[in-house]
Amino acid sequence: MADRAHPVTEQRHAGLRSPLPEHERDLPVDVHWLRQRAKLFAAVSEREFHLVTDLSAYASVSGMPYLSHYAAQVYLGPKSARLRVPLMAINLALVTTREEADRALAHETMHLVVPSYGHKAAAFARAQLLLDKVGQLTAVPA
Repeated sequence: MADRAHPVTEQRHAGLRSPLPEHERDLPVDVHWLRQRAKLFAAVSEREFHLVTDLSAYASVSGMPYLSHYAAQVYLGPKSARLRVPLMAINLALVTTREEADRALAHETMHLVVPSYGHKAAAFARAQLLLDKVGQLTAVPA
């Protein structure tokens, strides 16, 4: 198993643009903010998920080790018994800013919405669309 994502995947992920105002992007992530933000991604994607930040609990439920270089990951359940509500784990040791959290939430929500897209350019276009929709929900009127 690779220690990191493919360079093209990393580039596409880094290219995702958070709708957060510039002054908020580098703010630290706290669990309350992350949970509120995750609810926005669930709403715009129309795909419910449980947000998990306890990586050992995620590994216990999924039966898979959570690798330390993963920023985030989703678990749908075994093919024969999909979870009604999938899990999304966020590694707060790696996702430390709100901008990074937006990227991780968009990336993983995209996998829930269009799992067959993998890490193709179209997948990241969908992730960006999710970010843009979250931005529309949170836009402050001028």
